Amino acid sequence: MAKRRKSSRVTSVKALLPGSIELTKLKSGNGLEIQVRSHEVLLGTLMLGRGSVEWWPNKTNSLRKSWKGFADMLETNMR
Repeated sequence: MAKRRKSSRVTSVKALLPGSIELTKLKSGNGLEIQVRSHEVLLGTLMLGRGSVEWWPNKTNSLRKSWKGFADMLETNMR
């Protein structure tokens, strides 16, 4: 019987939470930041806020979508 190799975790996801947050509260300034890494390399940062979702694969360019636009994009690309 062949030995199974232990899989090493390649991707890690870290959420930076400022305690309990209400993302929908008007002018709260609250947001959720999630860092996605492969080994120690930062692949990008996902920012969730009241009005939009942003993906920052690097420090200068981002993809920003409203929640409706984000839902539409997922629905389109999940087929």
